[in-house]
Amino acid sequence: MNAPTATSPEMATLVADRTLDKYAKDYFPRREQVTISFRGDIAEKHSYDKIRPLSEAQRHDKNIVVIEGLSQKKGTTALYRIECNSWNLIEAVGLWEQPA
Repeated sequence: MNAPTATSPEMATLVADRTLDKYAKDYFPRREQVTISFRGDIAEKHSYDKIRPLSEAQRHDKNIVVIEGLSQKKGTTALYRIECNSWNLIEAVGLWEQPA
């Protein structure tokens, strides 16, 4: 479940690099004005929730980018995996639980 969604380790690293850069430039500075949607193929699983970013992005295992976010439907905070898609938009791709 915590595996990157890109198809190869090299591609996953490039996606993580692009995600960190895009989030730091365009999302984190405007975090009170933006929300992040779940990627289309998993949005239904999360009831089409949107996430308000709360923290800077952190990289885990070279290929996973995580932020703390506030669920707009539940009003709770959690750690979310994010990725920059091919249209250069940040999407949530799932919840992230820190490895024990």
